[in-house]
Amino acid sequence: MAFIDLSRNPNAQGTEENDLINDTPNDNRRILGFGGNDRINGYGGNDELFGNTGEDSLNGGLGNDSLYGGRDNDALDGQEDNDLLFGNLGADVLVGNAGNDRIFGGRDSDVLSGLVGADFLSGDLGFDVLIGGFGNDTLVLRDETVTDSFDYLRDFIPGEDKIALGGGLSFADLDILTVGAARIDRAVLRSQFAPWGSNLSDVSNESLVLRVRSTNRVLGILNHRPTNTISATFTLTPNSLGAIDFIAI
Repeated sequence: MAFIDLSRNPNAQGTEENDLINDTPNDNRRILGFGGNDRINGYGGNDELFGNTGEDSLNGGLGNDSLYGGRDNDALDGQEDNDLLFGNLGADVLVGNAGNDRIFGGRDSDVLSGLVGADFLSGDLGFDVLIGGFGNDTLVLRDETVTDSFDYLRDFIPGEDKIALGGGLSFADLDILTVGAARIDRAVLRSQFAPWGSNLSDVSNESLVLRVRSTNRVLGILNHRPTNTISATFTLTPNSLGAIDFIAI
């Protein structure tokens, strides 16, 4: 692995090999990883980090950073402040961490986690896992007619978080029922979310299904017992959700 220290060469970029690239504190910099499996650390400043090809690890550090995974399976961590994360191609893991982050999975099946702050999570295409975490989060669901995929939402709290509906849909267009009532096979469900099926281990027959009434197309699955609530007895039912919990985008 090549070590690239930007304190010695501020204009250096990645190579076609596996690189470790460390930015300098408090500089606003654009860093390109190019080929190979790279690790890029932004540290301080408002940085733009691009993994490009290879299975890359991008860490924003302090500052309002923009992280772009590129091709292949990448791991993006915004860390502190308000960051933008975009996975693009591949099965990516995107973590906003602290701050109010905007996180987009891109193509393929991804895991998006906001952690702390009021985050905006959009899985885009594929069978994505959206984990809001602590804070008033917005989780996006779209009617993916091309890929026929849908998303799994964890840690959704009615009255705190919002589900954003795309494609002109509104709360009035939905049926909300349980996995058991929808007759969804949980083993098949976990296989659809490969390689992230283990994240669906807590899906039960009481978990909720959000479905388009006119087509019966599934938009998303909601965990029936959010893990970030302080109440161990809090349980979602079809009657837990109302129009106030949804917005249109």
